[in-house]
Amino acid sequence: MSDNNNWSTDYPPVNINTVRIVERKWGIRFPSEYISFIQDYHGREPTEPTLNISEKEVVLSYFLTFIAFDELDILDVYNEQKGNLPPKHFPFAMDKESNLFCFNFNDTRQPSIVYVETISSSEPSVYNVANNFTEFIQQFN
Repeated sequence: MSDNNNWSTDYPPVNINTVRIVERKWGIRFPSEYISFIQDYHGREPTEPTLNISEKEVVLSYFLTFIAFDELDILDVYNEQKGNLPPKHFPFAMDKESNLFCFNFNDTRQPSIVYVETISSSEPSVYNVANNFTEFIQQFN
Protein backbone atom coordinates (compact mmCIF):
# COMPACT_ATOMS: atom_id res chain seq x y z
CA MET A 1 0.00 0.00 0.00
CA SER A 2 1.47 3.32 -1.08
CA ASP A 3 1.33 5.98 1.59
CA ASN A 4 2.85 9.38 0.91
CA ASN A 5 1.14 11.21 3.76
CA ASN A 6 2.92 12.18 6.94
CA TRP A 7 1.15 10.99 10.05
CA SER A 8 1.63 12.27 13.59
CA THR A 9 0.98 10.49 16.90
CA ASP A 10 2.06 10.11 20.48
CA TYR A 11 1.00 6.44 20.61
CA PRO A 12 3.35 3.44 20.53
CA PRO A 13 2.81 0.69 17.91
CA VAL A 14 -0.06 -1.68 18.65
CA ASN A 15 0.49 -5.39 19.23
CA ILE A 16 -1.21 -7.67 16.69
CA ASN A 17 -2.68 -9.75 19.54
CA THR A 18 -4.60 -6.70 20.73
CA VAL A 19 -6.04 -6.25 17.24
CA ARG A 20 -7.05 -9.93 17.19
CA ILE A 21 -8.93 -9.50 20.50
CA VAL A 22 -11.08 -6.77 18.93
CA GLU A 23 -11.70 -8.96 15.89
CA ARG A 24 -12.88 -11.80 18.11
CA LYS A 25 -15.18 -9.53 20.13
CA TRP A 26 -16.80 -8.22 16.96
CA GLY A 27 -16.75 -11.50 15.02
CA ILE A 28 -14.89 -9.97 12.07
CA ARG A 29 -11.49 -10.03 10.37
CA PHE A 30 -10.00 -6.63 9.59
CA PRO A 31 -8.54 -6.26 6.10
CA SER A 32 -4.81 -7.05 6.04
CA GLU A 33 -4.06 -3.54 4.70
CA TYR A 34 -5.73 -2.01 7.75
CA ILE A 35 -3.84 -4.27 10.14
CA SER A 36 -0.50 -3.38 8.54
CA PHE A 37 -1.38 0.31 8.70
CA ILE A 38 -2.88 0.44 12.18
CA GLN A 39 -0.05 -1.42 13.89
CA ASP A 40 2.08 1.70 13.40
CA TYR A 41 -0.53 4.40 12.96
CA HIS A 42 -3.28 3.92 15.57
CA GLY A 43 -4.20 7.18 17.21
CA ARG A 44 -2.58 9.08 14.38
CA GLU A 45 -3.89 11.88 12.24
CA PRO A 46 -2.99 12.77 8.66
CA THR A 47 -1.22 16.05 7.96
CA GLU A 48 -3.66 16.55 5.06
CA PRO A 49 -6.87 15.41 6.78
CA THR A 50 -9.63 16.78 4.53
CA LEU A 51 -11.90 14.58 2.42
CA ASN A 52 -14.79 15.65 0.22
CA ILE A 53 -17.80 13.51 1.11
CA SER A 54 -21.18 14.16 -0.44
CA GLU A 55 -20.24 17.73 -1.42
CA LYS A 56 -18.89 18.74 1.98
CA GLU A 57 -15.46 18.84 3.52
CA VAL A 58 -14.89 16.35 6.31
CA VAL A 59 -11.77 16.52 8.45
CA LEU A 60 -10.44 13.19 9.73
CA SER A 61 -9.14 13.81 13.22
CA TYR A 62 -7.77 10.48 14.47
CA PHE A 63 -7.58 6.79 13.82
CA LEU A 64 -8.99 4.98 16.83
CA THR A 65 -6.55 3.31 19.20
CA PHE A 66 -6.24 -0.16 20.63
CA ILE A 67 -5.46 1.09 24.13
CA ALA A 68 -8.08 0.25 26.75
CA PHE A 69 -9.64 3.25 28.50
CA ASP A 70 -8.00 5.70 26.09
CA GLU A 71 -10.45 8.37 24.89
CA LEU A 72 -9.96 7.03 21.34
CA ASP A 73 -10.16 3.33 22.27
CA ILE A 74 -11.84 1.47 19.41
CA LEU A 75 -13.94 -0.72 21.71
CA ASP A 76 -15.10 2.18 23.89
CA VAL A 77 -16.06 4.27 20.86
CA TYR A 78 -17.98 1.36 19.37
CA ASN A 79 -19.80 0.64 22.64
CA GLU A 80 -20.77 4.31 22.98
CA GLN A 81 -21.97 4.62 19.38
CA LYS A 82 -23.27 1.15 18.42
CA GLY A 83 -26.87 2.27 18.87
CA ASN A 84 -26.25 4.93 16.20
CA LEU A 85 -24.50 2.60 13.76
CA PRO A 86 -26.09 0.40 11.11
CA PRO A 87 -25.62 -3.37 11.62
CA LYS A 88 -22.18 -4.75 10.72
CA HIS A 89 -20.56 -1.28 10.77
CA PHE A 90 -17.44 -0.96 12.91
CA PRO A 91 -15.58 2.32 13.50
CA PHE A 92 -11.86 2.82 12.93
CA ALA A 93 -11.51 6.64 12.79
CA MET A 94 -13.40 9.80 13.66
CA ASP A 95 -13.73 13.29 12.31
CA LYS A 96 -13.33 16.53 14.24
CA GLU A 97 -17.03 16.42 15.21
CA SER A 98 -16.83 12.79 16.45
CA ASN A 99 -18.67 11.34 13.45
CA LEU A 100 -17.23 7.97 12.46
CA PHE A 101 -15.41 6.33 9.58
CA CYS A 102 -16.44 2.69 9.61
CA PHE A 103 -15.85 -0.63 7.95
CA ASN A 104 -19.10 -1.80 6.36
CA PHE A 105 -19.02 -5.58 6.77
CA ASN A 106 -22.30 -6.11 4.90
CA ASP A 107 -20.06 -6.99 1.96
CA THR A 108 -18.77 -10.38 3.03
CA ARG A 109 -15.64 -10.50 0.86
CA GLN A 110 -14.05 -7.17 1.72
CA PRO A 111 -15.55 -4.36 3.78
CA SER A 112 -16.13 -1.01 2.16
CA ILE A 113 -15.43 2.26 3.96
CA VAL A 114 -18.33 4.51 4.96
CA TYR A 115 -18.70 7.77 6.83
CA VAL A 116 -21.46 7.69 9.44
CA GLU A 117 -22.72 11.07 10.51
CA THR A 118 -24.18 10.42 13.95
CA ILE A 119 -23.72 13.71 15.74
CA SER A 120 -25.79 16.26 13.81
CA SER A 121 -29.02 14.29 13.38
CA SER A 122 -31.26 11.88 15.25
CA GLU A 123 -31.05 9.37 12.38
CA PRO A 124 -27.50 8.60 11.24
CA SER A 125 -26.56 9.37 7.64
CA VAL A 126 -24.24 6.92 5.89
CA TYR A 127 -22.03 7.94 2.97
CA ASN A 128 -19.86 5.64 0.86
CA VAL A 129 -16.24 6.79 0.96
CA ALA A 130 -14.12 4.02 -0.55
CA ASN A 131 -14.38 0.46 -1.82
CA ASN A 132 -11.64 -0.70 0.56
CA PHE A 133 -9.12 0.53 3.12
CA THR A 134 -6.30 1.04 0.60
CA GLU A 135 -8.51 3.26 -1.53
CA PHE A 136 -9.48 5.20 1.59
CA ILE A 137 -5.84 5.89 2.59
CA GLN A 138 -4.89 6.90 -0.95
CA GLN A 139 -7.39 9.77 -0.71
CA PHE A 140 -5.01 11.46 1.74
CA ASN A 141 -1.97 11.34 -0.57
